[in-house]
Formats: sequence, C-alpha cells, structure tokens
Amino acid sequence: MTISPANLTATVAHAPADSPAALGRCHAIILAGGSGTRLWPLSRALFPKQLLALSGDLSLLQQTVRRVLSLFPPERVHIVTNEEHMFEVRAQARALDERLDTQVLAEPVGRNTLPAILLGLDAAMGGADAGHDGHAPLLAVFPSDHLLHDEARWRAAVTRGADLAAEGWSVTFGVPPTTPETGYGYIRRGEPLPGSTQAPSPAPAFAPTYSVDGFVEKPDLETARAFLREGMHFWNSGMFVFNGAVLLSAVERFQPKLAAWWATRKDTSLTPGIPLTHGYATLPSISIDYGIMEHVDRIAVVEADFGWDDLGSWEALYRLGAKDERGCVVQGDTMALDCDDCLLLSRGGKLVAIGLSGVIAVQTRDATLICAKDQVQRVKDVVEKLKAEKSPLVDVHLTVRRPWGNYTVLDEGPGRKVKRIEVNPGARLSLQMHHHRSEHWVVAKGAALVQVGNEERTLTENEWVDIPKATLHRLTNPGRIPLELIEIQSGPYLGEDDIVRFDDVYGRRKEG
Repeated sequence: MTISPANLTATVAHAPADSPAALGRCHAIILAGGSGTRLWPLSRALFPKQLLALSGDLSLLQQTVRRVLSLFPPERVHIVTNEEHMFEVRAQARALDERLDTQVLAEPVGRNTLPAILLGLDAAMGGADAGHDGHAPLLAVFPSDHLLHDEARWRAAVTRGADLAAEGWSVTFGVPPTTPETGYGYIRRGEPLPGSTQAPSPAPAFAPTYSVDGFVEKPDLETARAFLREGMHFWNSGMFVFNGAVLLSAVERFQPKLAAWWATRKDTSLTPGIPLTHGYATLPSISIDYGIMEHVDRIAVVEADFGWDDLGSWEALYRLGAKDERGCVVQGDTMALDCDDCLLLSRGGKLVAIGLSGVIAVQTRDATLICAKDQVQRVKDVVEKLKAEKSPLVDVHLTVRRPWGNYTVLDEGPGRKVKRIEVNPGARLSLQMHHHRSEHWVVAKGAALVQVGNEERTLTENEWVDIPKATLHRLTNPGRIPLELIEIQSGPYLGEDDIVRFDDVYGRRKEG
C-alpha cells in the first residue's frame, strides 16, 4: 500500500539541524532488495514483503524510510533496490518526501548485501564523477523489511554507532534474544567499551556497547537455548555503521574481486568514469557478514534494545498482531467461528474458518496457504516447489504494478488472456510490439490516446481498437483521471516477455 504525500505531511520528522558531529558526517543506506518468500502467498518476487503494509498503513519500506528521515536529511539517504522493484520503491519513497525520488539506486541483478552497500557508498561519495577526490563518509546500513517499536532507543543506538564508526570501529547492532531462535545469526559480545556499562538503563539515550568476540550463523536448538541461558549472545539485526574508508580497506584486503570492480569508478580513461553498475552481473554474491564482518578487527556491537522483529514468518505476524478474546489475529474479509490461536488473513474474497486451533490461513485472490503454526518455516519449501514447476504464483499477484499504473489478470486460458489496465493521468506505456499475440482494447473509463502503426486517435468510453500482432502500438492517458480499459489478448504465446520496446519514457529494457 502506498499513500499520498498529502496524507503524510505531519508524519515524517526530518533530521534536526543540530545532529551530533559524527552523525552529521553519516549517510544512510537502506537495503530494499530481497523476496521475502517465507510470507508467501502475500509476498511475491515482484512485490516482496518490504513493499507490503503488514503493520499499519505504511509499508515496511516506508516505515524504515520515515524512521531514517528522523536522523538523516533526504540528500544523505540512499535506497538500494533492484531493477524490478525500482519504480514501486521510488513511488513509496516519493510519497514520504519528493526529494527521495532521485535517491533510489537499482542493482542490475541481485548480488547480496556487500555489493549493494558499495553501490550506496558510491552514491554517497558522488558516484564516478568523484574520481580520485571522493572522500569516504560514515555509512549507516538498514534493512527495509524489519519492524521496530521504540524509535527513541533506535535513534540513540544509531547515534552511538556513528560515534564508534568515527573512531574506526566497524559497528553492528545486537538484539537481546527472548527465545532460542534457530533462524537468526548470533553475535557473541566481549568486554564493555569505554563509555558503556553492562548495567541496563531505562533512559532512551542509553545504548550499551561491547567489543565482539565472534559470530555464529543459525545455531541448532540446543545451542540457541544455551545462548539464551548464558546471556552473552545477541541476535544479529543486520544493521551496521562503518567508516567508509575502513570498509574500502577491508574490501581491498578480503574481497579482491570487489576491490577491482570498485576501482573501475576511478577509470579516468572514460569521462566521467565507469558507473559501478557496469560489470555488476559478474560479481560474486556475498553478504557484508561473510565478506567483511567475520574478518575485520575492531568490531563493536551496540545493544539494540528497541523492540526489533524481522517479520520473517507468518508466526511473527501472529505473535505481533492484535488478538481477539480467543487468541486469534483476524485481518481482512474474514469470519472465524470457534477458532483458537489462529492467524486468519484475507486479501481477496471471504475467508471462513470453523473450529480451527493453532492454524495459519492466508488467502489472496489466486492462492491460499493453510498450515499449522509450528510448520510455517516450511513455506519456503512450497515456494521452491512452485519455482520448480515454473509457476507464476512465485513472482506476481493477479494485479501487477507498473511505473505507468497497473494491470489485473481477469481471466486466462489456452490462447487467451483478459486484463483490466489502469493508466495514471499523464502516463504512457512504451512504444512496443508483440511477435505472438494480437490485442483488442475497450475503454471503460477516461480517454485513451492510442497509436497503432503510424496512426493516432483518441478513444473514449465504450470505444475500441484492434492491434494485430507484429504491429507497433502505444497507449497514453492524456486526461486528468485514471484511464481504465479492458485488454483481450489472443495468440499461441501470451507471456509478458513477448514485448519488444522501441521507446520507453521509464528507461526499461528493450525486451521483456
């Protein structure tokens, strides 16, 4: 869900002018890639969990951006996503602050967190234009798909992390564990750092800090229970603060392939230099944890006692949700009769549950998940099976967002597909053609400027046009209200990759 800027005027607090010195040198990098497969069927590859409103009216991405804007001005916020999510991420960020529209970066392909962070660092340093004169700033790195409950403590922790990074520490944030989780990485804390203490404090400005003795990746249950008893381990939140120069030195020492790629931005044989996206697909896929944090010295952990949850499963949504008198979390068009301790969520059609106990039931317009609460980790196995079957249910919902609007599949079968297309005021689709299908358009609402071949004409309600296969065509909404039309496709192949683009105002690829 994306809400308009008008609704958000009073909700976004920007960084104060008198930010602490170290924080004033810091740029924020928000990582907005990932697919969130454990929240299928609501989360899909082309609309993952960070873009969903799972807690309140704002998406998880928008909650993260709003929180970051309370510490960092928009010009020092860089959002890294991928090409498939670029336009939706920009729209959601722009709804909070229009200046963020130019602060979104796109990975050509996913290469995990370390290359993505380096893309953000490149933007913070001014891109390839900075050449040899770019100075590495401090960097604060935040995932976009986590939920936080105490923002005052979060701000205190980030401020403390920036201070440590200014002293040359590589900083991570550790969440005090409350259960023996086997799906999280752990950080073993060492001695308290100067200016910190082991004694907790109720003051929001307090953020205990320690040296790091080591990392443990997803322990077994008995080990996780031992960690909980000992009280010397934190969950790894996936948030970091670095001195950019220290990070680059570590990349050069421990990741030579990434260092060689980074060096291309300084290539003065081209003007203004080679953008970092060049050669991105050839990079190793490596996380910041494996690639850097497990190798460097001087690692600090800031205690992240600010109500963190990664919302990594449907069980987490149940645990955090508001429960009725029988312990059920009920959302959407749902009816529950004699049900106990269930999560019942519908985003498409009436969901009725009778006499269930300890069950997760999630319904969308095209898929339904039903499982025991203690089996939710197996949802990722379902997604893998669907991938093996090449099912579209892994990638898209029936309604698919595009930079110009959206389309919804109403019906499909062999040789046919029917869509409802909505085009935003002033928006236009690419000039394109299809090799294998013809199309029939009927305007249901608004006005459509239609180009077929070399001819243009305007259509209004109940008017139609036929587009033979292999014919150039384009659709534009010249009006001030959304354009809605019905598209009927026919042909032997109706895949979305049967698009050849000749001109596109959004800069998308020529094919697909």
